[in-house]
Amino acid sequence: MPHHTPRTEAYGDHPDQWVRIVGDASAELVFCFVHGGYWRPRYTAELMDPLVERIAHGEAGVAAVNIEYRREGDVVAMQADVRTALRRARQLFPDAVRVVVGHSAGGHLALVCADEAELILALAPVTDLVGGYAAHIGSDAVAELMGTSPSESPAAYDAVTPQPSLVPTLVVHGADDDRVPVSHGRDFAQRARETGAPVDLFEFAQLDHMLLIDPDGPHWPALEGWVRSRRHDRRKDAS
Repeated sequence: MPHHTPRTEAYGDHPDQWVRIVGDASAELVFCFVHGGYWRPRYTAELMDPLVERIAHGEAGVAAVNIEYRREGDVVAMQADVRTALRRARQLFPDAVRVVVGHSAGGHLALVCADEAELILALAPVTDLVGGYAAHIGSDAVAELMGTSPSESPAAYDAVTPQPSLVPTLVVHGADDDRVPVSHGRDFAQRARETGAPVDLFEFAQLDHMLLIDPDGPHWPALEGWVRSRRHDRRKDAS
């Protein structure tokens, strides 16, 4: 693939409402990255830069969009930002299949915005906010995000808890993940089986939480193979 100079574009007025784009409008496949970091401001889209570089120097016809979003404890605003950024990706790459790649808290946001994607790669996603609250994941990251408990505001938790959708989704999780328990991936896949949703689970015995976004990680060939097989199905559906 020819080298493309990254360019940054705002999709809103807030300093954190921007996307970094690599590739041109003729791309047939675009990876849209949503970073994690327990929804906290100190973690930024730079976490996904190594994966963007992998895409930028990969096969022809592939582009990347690295999404930044507001991280100020307002999950509804975060969801709105990711949705707006994905719609902008559709405008920038009108003929492309969009693969939304979300890691950890970014996996949560990717899944709740599933209707804006053609394919989803959810890497150790937070799929159970109630369970995450009870388990104090990320030093009470869910409580910090929601500002209330599940018992106090069950509807608020229900509204932002990912549900399996009709969008083909691959959940990837390490059984030894000590930041987001593998039960999140397993439970989401089980719910998908019960509803007939097209969700696959790739579980690895040893796959560190941060290794998931290492472009040299041993799991990436399997993930790319899954994308290759599903992208053609999505093109058939679109036609």
